Amino acid sequence: LDRCADTLIGSVLSPGLSGGEMKRTAVAVELISSPSLIFLDEPTSGLDSHNAFELVKILRGLAEAGCTIVCTIHQPSSEVFDLFHRVMLLRYGQMVYNGPVEGVAEHFAAHGHHCKPNYNPADFAMTTVQRITDEEAQPLIQTVQSVVKEGSEIEGVSSAASGMWDSNPAPFVTQFRHLVKREFYQVLRDEMTLMSRFGMAIVLAILIGLIFMGSGGKWGDGDTGADVEKKVKNHWGGLQFFTINAMFLSAEPLLLVFPLERPVFIREYITGTYGTSAYFLAKTMVDVPVAFLQQLLGLVVVYFLIDYQGDFFLHVLALTLLAIVSGSTALLLGASTTRAETAVNLVPAIYVPQILFAGFFITSDAIPVFMRWIQWGCFLKYGVALSTIVEFSDKNLPDNNTFALEVVARTIEDSNINRDDWWIYTLIMLGAFVFIRVVA
Repeated sequence: LDRCADTLIGSVLSPGLSGGEMKRTAVAVELISSPSLIFLDEPTSGLDSHNAFELVKILRGLAEAGCTIVCTIHQPSSEVFDLFHRVMLLRYGQMVYNGPVEGVAEHFAAHGHHCKPNYNPADFAMTTVQRITDEEAQPLIQTVQSVVKEGSEIEGVSSAASGMWDSNPAPFVTQFRHLVKREFYQVLRDEMTLMSRFGMAIVLAILIGLIFMGSGGKWGDGDTGADVEKKVKNHWGGLQFFTINAMFLSAEPLLLVFPLERPVFIREYITGTYGTSAYFLAKTMVDVPVAFLQQLLGLVVVYFLIDYQGDFFLHVLALTLLAIVSGSTALLLGASTTRAETAVNLVPAIYVPQILFAGFFITSDAIPVFMRWIQWGCFLKYGVALSTIVEFSDKNLPDNNTFALEVVARTIEDSNINRDDWWIYTLIMLGAFVFIRVVA
Protein backbone atom coordinates (compact mmCIF):
# COMPACT_ATOMS: atom_id res chain seq x y z
CA LEU A 1 0.00 0.00 0.00
CA ASP A 2 3.04 2.32 0.02
CA ARG A 3 2.21 3.66 -3.44
CA CYS A 4 -1.23 4.88 -2.36
CA ALA A 5 -0.28 6.03 1.15
CA ASP A 6 -1.12 9.65 0.28
CA THR A 7 -4.36 8.87 -1.55
CA LEU A 8 -7.79 9.48 -0.05
CA ILE A 9 -9.76 6.29 0.47
CA GLY A 10 -12.66 7.99 -1.31
CA SER A 11 -16.35 7.21 -1.62
CA VAL A 12 -19.10 6.98 -4.20
CA LEU A 13 -19.03 10.76 -4.70
CA SER A 14 -15.29 11.39 -4.42
CA PRO A 15 -12.56 9.43 -6.25
CA GLY A 16 -9.88 7.66 -4.25
CA LEU A 17 -8.44 4.16 -3.96
CA SER A 18 -9.14 1.51 -6.54
CA GLY A 19 -11.23 -1.50 -5.59
CA GLY A 20 -8.18 -3.66 -5.05
CA GLU A 21 -6.40 -1.03 -2.95
CA MET A 22 -9.52 -0.52 -0.87
CA LYS A 23 -9.76 -4.27 -0.28
CA ARG A 24 -6.13 -4.44 0.86
CA THR A 25 -6.62 -1.39 3.08
CA ALA A 26 -9.60 -3.07 4.78
CA VAL A 27 -7.43 -6.12 5.51
CA ALA A 28 -4.56 -3.93 6.75
CA VAL A 29 -6.81 -2.07 9.19
CA GLU A 30 -7.81 -5.38 10.78
CA LEU A 31 -4.14 -6.17 11.43
CA ILE A 32 -3.41 -3.00 13.43
CA SER A 33 -4.47 -4.44 16.79
CA SER A 34 -2.68 -7.79 16.23
CA PRO A 35 -5.84 -9.91 16.65
CA SER A 36 -5.62 -13.61 17.56
CA LEU A 37 -8.32 -14.44 14.98
CA ILE A 38 -9.11 -12.79 11.65
CA PHE A 39 -12.10 -13.70 9.51
CA LEU A 40 -11.96 -12.42 5.93
CA ASP A 41 -14.76 -12.59 3.39
CA GLU A 42 -13.25 -13.11 -0.08
CA PRO A 43 -10.13 -10.97 0.51
CA THR A 44 -8.82 -11.57 -3.02
CA SER A 45 -11.95 -10.44 -4.88
CA GLY A 46 -11.16 -7.52 -7.18
CA LEU A 47 -7.41 -8.17 -7.08
CA ASP A 48 -5.26 -9.28 -10.00
CA SER A 49 -3.43 -12.60 -9.72
CA HIS A 50 -0.17 -11.05 -8.49
CA ASN A 51 -1.74 -8.93 -5.74
CA ALA A 52 -4.00 -11.81 -4.73
CA PHE A 53 -0.94 -14.04 -4.33
CA GLU A 54 0.96 -11.39 -2.34
CA LEU A 55 -1.99 -10.81 -0.02
CA VAL A 56 -2.53 -14.49 0.73
CA LYS A 57 1.23 -14.93 1.15
CA ILE A 58 1.19 -12.26 3.87
CA LEU A 59 -1.82 -13.91 5.52
CA ARG A 60 0.01 -17.24 5.54
CA GLY A 61 2.95 -15.57 7.24
CA LEU A 62 0.63 -14.19 9.91
CA ALA A 63 -0.89 -17.65 10.38
CA GLU A 64 2.54 -19.18 10.86
CA ALA A 65 3.27 -16.48 13.47
CA GLY A 66 0.32 -17.74 15.53
CA CYS A 67 -2.66 -15.74 14.24
CA THR A 68 -5.61 -17.85 13.16
CA ILE A 69 -6.74 -16.81 9.66
CA VAL A 70 -10.15 -17.95 8.44
CA CYS A 71 -11.44 -16.74 5.09
CA THR A 72 -13.76 -17.54 2.23
CA ILE A 73 -12.04 -17.62 -1.14
CA HIS A 74 -13.44 -17.06 -4.61
CA GLN A 75 -11.84 -18.86 -7.58
CA PRO A 76 -8.26 -18.96 -6.25
CA SER A 77 -5.43 -19.65 -8.67
CA SER A 78 -3.46 -22.84 -8.09
CA GLU A 79 -0.56 -20.96 -6.50
CA VAL A 80 -2.90 -19.02 -4.19
CA PHE A 81 -4.80 -22.19 -3.26
CA ASP A 82 -1.53 -23.96 -2.46
CA LEU A 83 -0.69 -21.34 0.19
CA PHE A 84 -3.57 -22.39 2.46
CA HIS A 85 -3.00 -24.97 5.19
CA ARG A 86 -6.53 -26.36 5.30
CA VAL A 87 -9.68 -26.05 3.24
CA MET A 88 -13.34 -26.67 4.00
CA LEU A 89 -15.51 -27.27 0.94
CA LEU A 90 -19.29 -26.86 1.26
CA ARG A 91 -22.19 -28.00 -0.89
CA TYR A 92 -25.54 -26.52 0.11
CA GLY A 93 -24.25 -26.03 3.63
CA GLN A 94 -22.87 -29.55 4.05
CA MET A 95 -19.16 -30.31 4.17
CA VAL A 96 -17.86 -32.43 1.32
CA TYR A 97 -14.23 -31.97 2.37
CA ASN A 98 -12.37 -30.69 5.40
CA GLY A 99 -8.64 -31.20 5.54
CA PRO A 100 -5.24 -30.29 4.16
CA VAL A 101 -5.14 -28.53 0.78
CA GLU A 102 -2.90 -31.21 -0.73
CA GLY A 103 -5.51 -33.88 0.10
CA VAL A 104 -8.36 -32.44 -2.01
CA ALA A 105 -7.60 -34.34 -5.20
CA GLU A 106 -6.98 -37.58 -3.30
CA HIS A 107 -10.27 -37.26 -1.39
CA PHE A 108 -12.31 -36.81 -4.57
CA ALA A 109 -10.38 -39.56 -6.37
CA ALA A 110 -11.27 -42.00 -3.60
CA HIS A 111 -14.93 -41.50 -4.54
CA GLY A 112 -14.50 -41.79 -8.30
CA HIS A 113 -13.89 -38.12 -9.21
CA HIS A 114 -10.41 -37.77 -10.65
CA CYS A 115 -8.56 -34.48 -11.15
CA LYS A 116 -6.61 -34.18 -14.39
CA PRO A 117 -2.83 -33.70 -14.14
CA ASN A 118 -1.69 -30.05 -13.89
CA TYR A 119 -5.30 -28.97 -13.28
CA ASN A 120 -6.15 -26.46 -10.55
CA PRO A 121 -7.59 -28.57 -7.68
CA ALA A 122 -9.69 -25.62 -6.49
CA ASP A 123 -11.44 -25.26 -9.86
CA PHE A 124 -11.81 -29.05 -10.08
CA ALA A 125 -13.42 -29.29 -6.63
CA MET A 126 -15.84 -26.39 -7.20
CA THR A 127 -16.88 -27.71 -10.61
CA THR A 128 -17.34 -31.24 -9.31
CA VAL A 129 -19.56 -30.37 -6.33
CA GLN A 130 -21.84 -28.33 -8.60
CA ARG A 131 -22.18 -31.04 -11.25
CA ILE A 132 -22.69 -34.14 -9.11
CA THR A 133 -26.15 -35.23 -7.95
CA ASP A 134 -27.27 -35.46 -4.33
CA GLU A 135 -26.75 -39.24 -4.42
CA GLU A 136 -23.20 -38.87 -5.72
CA ALA A 137 -22.44 -36.26 -3.06
CA GLN A 138 -23.53 -38.45 -0.13
CA PRO A 139 -20.31 -40.56 0.04
CA LEU A 140 -18.23 -37.38 0.16
CA ILE A 141 -20.41 -35.90 2.91
CA GLN A 142 -20.52 -39.11 4.97
CA THR A 143 -16.74 -39.49 4.87
CA VAL A 144 -16.30 -35.99 6.29
CA GLN A 145 -19.01 -36.54 8.93
CA SER A 146 -17.37 -39.73 10.15
CA VAL A 147 -14.12 -37.86 10.74
CA VAL A 148 -15.89 -35.03 12.53
CA LYS A 149 -17.84 -37.36 14.81
CA GLU A 150 -14.61 -38.92 16.03
CA GLY A 151 -13.87 -35.55 17.64
CA SER A 152 -10.29 -35.59 16.54
CA GLU A 153 -8.41 -32.36 17.01
CA ILE A 154 -7.66 -30.43 13.87
CA GLU A 155 -3.92 -30.51 13.57
CA GLY A 156 -2.21 -27.19 14.19
CA VAL A 157 -5.25 -25.23 15.40
CA SER A 158 -4.62 -25.44 19.15
CA SER A 159 -0.95 -24.75 18.78
CA ALA A 160 -1.71 -21.67 16.68
CA ALA A 161 -4.32 -20.45 19.15
CA SER A 162 -1.82 -20.58 21.98
CA GLY A 163 1.05 -19.25 19.92
CA MET A 164 3.04 -16.07 20.05
CA TRP A 165 0.37 -13.92 18.36
CA ASP A 166 -1.41 -12.28 21.28
CA SER A 167 -3.95 -9.53 20.82
CA ASN A 168 -2.90 -6.63 23.06
CA PRO A 169 -4.47 -3.20 22.53
CA ALA A 170 -2.03 -0.35 22.06
CA PRO A 171 -1.44 1.91 25.11
CA PHE A 172 -3.87 4.80 25.53
CA VAL A 173 -1.19 7.38 24.68
CA THR A 174 -0.41 5.59 21.40
CA GLN A 175 -4.10 5.33 20.49
CA PHE A 176 -4.64 9.00 21.32
CA ARG A 177 -1.60 10.17 19.35
CA HIS A 178 -2.57 8.33 16.18
CA LEU A 179 -6.25 9.28 16.45
CA VAL A 180 -5.38 12.98 16.85
CA LYS A 181 -3.17 12.72 13.78
CA ARG A 182 -5.95 11.02 11.82
CA GLU A 183 -8.58 13.57 12.90
CA PHE A 184 -6.23 16.43 12.01
CA TYR A 185 -5.55 15.03 8.54
CA GLN A 186 -9.23 14.29 8.05
CA VAL A 187 -10.12 17.93 8.72
CA LEU A 188 -7.36 19.28 6.46
CA ARG A 189 -8.07 16.88 3.61
CA ASP A 190 -11.78 17.67 3.55
CA GLU A 191 -11.10 21.09 2.08
CA MET A 192 -14.64 21.68 0.85
CA THR A 193 -16.17 21.19 4.31
CA LEU A 194 -13.49 23.23 6.04
CA MET A 195 -13.71 26.13 3.61
CA SER A 196 -17.51 26.14 3.71
CA ARG A 197 -17.41 26.16 7.50
CA PHE A 198 -15.05 29.13 7.66
CA GLY A 199 -16.67 30.79 4.68
CA MET A 200 -20.13 30.58 6.23
CA ALA A 201 -18.80 32.13 9.44
CA ILE A 202 -17.41 35.10 7.48
CA VAL A 203 -20.47 35.56 5.25
CA LEU A 204 -22.94 35.53 8.14
CA ALA A 205 -20.66 37.80 10.16
CA ILE A 206 -20.67 40.32 7.30
CA LEU A 207 -24.47 40.13 7.07
CA ILE A 208 -24.96 40.62 10.81
CA GLY A 209 -22.30 43.31 10.90
CA LEU A 210 -23.91 45.29 8.09
CA ILE A 211 -27.37 45.09 9.67
CA PHE A 212 -26.13 46.21 13.10
CA MET A 213 -23.34 48.44 11.75
CA GLY A 214 -22.12 51.00 14.29
CA SER A 215 -24.69 50.02 16.91
CA GLY A 216 -21.98 49.32 19.48
CA GLY A 217 -20.46 52.79 19.41
CA LYS A 218 -20.29 54.80 22.60
CA TRP A 219 -23.06 57.29 23.27
CA GLY A 220 -22.48 61.00 23.15
CA ASP A 221 -23.26 63.55 25.86
CA GLY A 222 -26.06 65.01 23.81
CA ASP A 223 -28.01 61.79 23.35
CA THR A 224 -31.55 62.01 24.64
CA GLY A 225 -33.26 59.28 26.64
CA ALA A 226 -34.95 57.93 23.51
CA ASP A 227 -31.63 57.87 21.65
CA VAL A 228 -29.95 55.96 24.48
CA GLU A 229 -32.82 53.44 24.68
CA LYS A 230 -32.61 52.81 20.95
CA LYS A 231 -28.80 52.49 20.92
CA VAL A 232 -28.79 50.08 23.85
CA LYS A 233 -31.51 48.01 22.17
CA ASN A 234 -29.58 47.85 18.88
CA HIS A 235 -26.29 47.17 20.65
CA TRP A 236 -27.87 44.40 22.74
CA GLY A 237 -29.62 42.95 19.68
CA GLY A 238 -26.42 42.74 17.66
CA LEU A 239 -24.64 40.99 20.54
CA GLN A 240 -27.47 38.48 21.01
CA PHE A 241 -27.86 37.66 17.35
CA PHE A 242 -24.16 37.04 16.82
CA THR A 243 -24.13 34.79 19.88
CA ILE A 244 -27.04 32.75 18.48
CA ASN A 245 -25.19 32.60 15.18
CA ALA A 246 -22.13 31.17 16.97
CA MET A 247 -24.29 28.47 18.58
CA PHE A 248 -25.82 27.22 15.31
CA LEU A 249 -22.62 27.49 13.27
CA SER A 250 -20.82 25.20 15.71
CA ALA A 251 -23.64 22.67 15.97
CA GLU A 252 -24.32 22.06 12.30
CA PRO A 253 -20.91 20.61 11.24
CA LEU A 254 -20.75 18.16 14.17
CA LEU A 255 -24.36 16.95 14.03
CA LEU A 256 -23.72 14.35 11.33
CA VAL A 257 -20.12 13.51 12.21
CA PHE A 258 -20.84 10.44 14.28
CA PRO A 259 -23.74 9.03 12.22
CA LEU A 260 -21.41 9.05 9.20
CA GLU A 261 -18.41 7.68 11.12
CA ARG A 262 -20.35 5.10 13.15
CA PRO A 263 -19.69 2.06 10.86
CA VAL A 264 -15.94 2.69 10.89
CA PHE A 265 -15.86 3.45 14.61
CA ILE A 266 -17.84 0.34 15.60
CA ARG A 267 -15.70 -1.91 13.42
CA GLU A 268 -12.44 -0.53 14.78
CA TYR A 269 -13.72 -0.47 18.37
CA ILE A 270 -14.89 -4.10 18.24
CA THR A 271 -11.54 -5.24 16.85
CA GLY A 272 -9.77 -3.48 19.73
CA THR A 273 -7.96 -0.95 17.56
CA TYR A 274 -8.75 1.83 20.04
CA GLY A 275 -11.09 2.69 22.89
CA THR A 276 -14.00 5.10 23.13
CA SER A 277 -12.13 7.49 25.45
CA ALA A 278 -9.18 7.87 23.09
CA TYR A 279 -11.54 8.37 20.14
CA PHE A 280 -13.58 11.16 21.74
CA LEU A 281 -10.60 12.86 23.38
CA ALA A 282 -8.80 12.97 20.03
CA LYS A 283 -11.90 14.36 18.34
CA THR A 284 -12.14 16.99 21.08
CA MET A 285 -8.50 18.03 20.64
CA VAL A 286 -9.19 18.79 16.98
CA ASP A 287 -12.72 20.22 17.37
CA VAL A 288 -11.73 22.91 19.90
CA PRO A 289 -9.06 24.64 17.74
CA VAL A 290 -11.37 24.54 14.71
CA ALA A 291 -14.19 26.10 16.77
CA PHE A 292 -11.77 28.77 18.04
CA LEU A 293 -10.67 29.68 14.50
CA GLN A 294 -14.27 29.79 13.28
CA GLN A 295 -15.30 32.22 16.02
CA LEU A 296 -12.14 34.26 15.54
CA LEU A 297 -12.82 34.76 11.82
CA GLY A 298 -16.42 35.79 12.45
CA LEU A 299 -15.57 38.14 15.29
CA VAL A 300 -12.84 39.92 13.30
CA VAL A 301 -15.58 41.04 10.90
CA VAL A 302 -18.34 41.77 13.41
CA TYR A 303 -16.14 43.46 16.00
CA PHE A 304 -15.25 46.37 13.74
CA LEU A 305 -18.52 46.60 11.78
CA ILE A 306 -20.72 46.72 14.89
CA ASP A 307 -18.01 48.60 16.79
CA TYR A 308 -17.88 46.37 19.87
CA GLN A 309 -16.41 47.99 22.98
CA GLY A 310 -15.43 44.86 24.93
CA ASP A 311 -12.04 43.15 24.96
CA PHE A 312 -11.57 41.33 21.64
CA PHE A 313 -9.87 38.19 22.98
CA LEU A 314 -12.30 37.84 25.87
CA HIS A 315 -15.10 37.92 23.29
CA VAL A 316 -13.36 35.17 21.32
CA LEU A 317 -12.99 33.02 24.44
CA ALA A 318 -16.64 33.51 25.43
CA LEU A 319 -17.86 32.60 21.95
CA THR A 320 -15.49 29.60 21.78
CA LEU A 321 -16.87 28.29 25.08
CA LEU A 322 -20.39 28.53 23.69
CA ALA A 323 -19.28 26.96 20.40
CA ILE A 324 -17.67 23.87 21.96
CA VAL A 325 -20.66 23.25 24.24
CA SER A 326 -23.06 23.66 21.33
CA GLY A 327 -20.93 21.39 19.14
CA SER A 328 -20.73 18.78 21.91
CA THR A 329 -24.52 18.80 22.20
CA ALA A 330 -24.81 18.20 18.46
CA LEU A 331 -22.26 15.39 18.73
CA LEU A 332 -24.33 13.84 21.53
CA LEU A 333 -27.45 13.99 19.36
CA GLY A 334 -25.61 12.21 16.56
CA ALA A 335 -24.14 9.59 18.91
CA SER A 336 -27.50 8.80 20.55
CA THR A 337 -29.36 8.10 17.31
CA THR A 338 -28.84 5.36 14.75
CA ARG A 339 -29.94 7.44 11.76
CA ALA A 340 -28.75 10.84 10.56
CA GLU A 341 -32.34 11.87 9.76
CA THR A 342 -33.35 11.32 13.40
CA ALA A 343 -30.51 13.52 14.64
CA VAL A 344 -31.54 16.32 12.26
CA ASN A 345 -35.19 16.09 13.37
CA LEU A 346 -34.17 16.39 17.04
CA VAL A 347 -32.28 19.67 16.52
CA PRO A 348 -35.29 22.01 17.05
CA ALA A 349 -36.22 20.22 20.29
CA ILE A 350 -32.78 21.00 21.73
CA TYR A 351 -31.83 24.37 20.23
CA VAL A 352 -35.13 26.27 20.06
CA PRO A 353 -35.56 26.16 23.87
CA GLN A 354 -32.06 27.63 24.13
CA ILE A 355 -33.36 30.80 22.46
CA LEU A 356 -36.67 30.81 24.33
CA PHE A 357 -35.09 30.64 27.80
CA ALA A 358 -32.00 32.79 27.15
CA GLY A 359 -33.87 35.99 28.03
CA PHE A 360 -33.97 37.50 24.53
CA PHE A 361 -37.71 37.85 24.07
CA ILE A 362 -39.05 37.51 27.61
CA THR A 363 -37.63 38.29 31.03
CA SER A 364 -36.99 35.44 33.43
CA ASP A 365 -39.63 36.54 35.93
CA ALA A 366 -42.29 36.54 33.19
CA ILE A 367 -41.76 32.84 32.42
CA PRO A 368 -44.30 30.55 34.16
CA VAL A 369 -42.90 29.42 37.50
CA PHE A 370 -43.15 25.71 36.74
CA MET A 371 -41.01 26.21 33.59
CA ARG A 372 -38.56 28.74 34.98
CA TRP A 373 -36.02 26.09 36.03
CA ILE A 374 -35.37 25.12 32.41
CA GLN A 375 -33.34 28.30 31.82
CA TRP A 376 -30.57 27.04 34.12
CA GLY A 377 -29.98 24.08 31.82
CA CYS A 378 -29.64 26.21 28.67
CA PHE A 379 -26.01 26.77 27.73
CA LEU A 380 -26.92 29.68 25.40
CA LYS A 381 -28.00 31.69 28.46
CA TYR A 382 -24.51 31.40 29.99
CA GLY A 383 -22.85 32.14 26.66
CA VAL A 384 -24.88 35.34 26.29
CA ALA A 385 -24.14 36.23 29.91
CA LEU A 386 -20.38 35.98 29.35
CA SER A 387 -20.51 38.02 26.12
CA THR A 388 -22.69 40.63 27.84
CA ILE A 389 -20.30 40.96 30.78
CA VAL A 390 -17.36 41.40 28.38
CA GLU A 391 -19.14 43.96 26.20
CA PHE A 392 -20.94 45.99 28.89
CA SER A 393 -18.22 46.18 31.52
CA ASP A 394 -18.01 49.48 33.39
CA LYS A 395 -14.90 50.63 31.54
CA ASN A 396 -16.77 50.41 28.23
CA LEU A 397 -19.68 52.61 29.36
CA PRO A 398 -19.82 56.45 29.35
CA ASP A 399 -19.17 57.75 32.84
CA ASN A 400 -20.92 61.05 32.16
CA ASN A 401 -24.24 59.62 30.98
CA THR A 402 -26.14 58.46 34.04
CA PHE A 403 -29.25 57.55 32.09
CA ALA A 404 -27.23 55.29 29.75
CA LEU A 405 -25.74 53.49 32.75
CA GLU A 406 -29.22 52.95 34.18
CA VAL A 407 -30.56 51.57 30.88
CA VAL A 408 -27.67 49.12 30.55
CA ALA A 409 -27.97 48.05 34.20
CA ARG A 410 -31.73 47.51 33.78
CA THR A 411 -31.19 45.49 30.59
CA ILE A 412 -28.62 43.25 32.27
CA GLU A 413 -30.81 42.86 35.36
CA ASP A 414 -33.85 41.90 33.27
CA SER A 415 -31.77 39.17 31.69
CA ASN A 416 -30.89 37.84 35.16
CA ILE A 417 -27.15 38.39 34.60
CA ASN A 418 -24.80 39.16 37.49
CA ARG A 419 -21.46 40.63 36.41
CA ASP A 420 -19.68 39.29 39.49
CA ASP A 421 -20.69 35.71 38.58
CA TRP A 422 -18.63 35.56 35.39
CA TRP A 423 -16.44 32.81 36.86
CA ILE A 424 -19.52 30.76 37.75
CA TYR A 425 -20.81 31.03 34.17
CA THR A 426 -17.38 29.98 32.90
CA LEU A 427 -17.22 26.95 35.19
CA ILE A 428 -20.76 25.93 34.21
CA MET A 429 -19.86 26.07 30.51
CA LEU A 430 -16.66 24.08 31.04
CA GLY A 431 -18.53 21.55 33.17
CA ALA A 432 -21.28 21.23 30.55
CA PHE A 433 -18.65 20.70 27.85
CA VAL A 434 -16.95 17.87 29.75
CA PHE A 435 -20.24 16.28 30.88
CA ILE A 436 -21.81 16.27 27.41
CA ARG A 437 -18.68 14.81 25.82
CA VAL A 438 -18.53 12.05 28.42
CA VAL A 439 -22.21 11.20 27.88
CA ALA A 440 -21.68 11.21 24.11
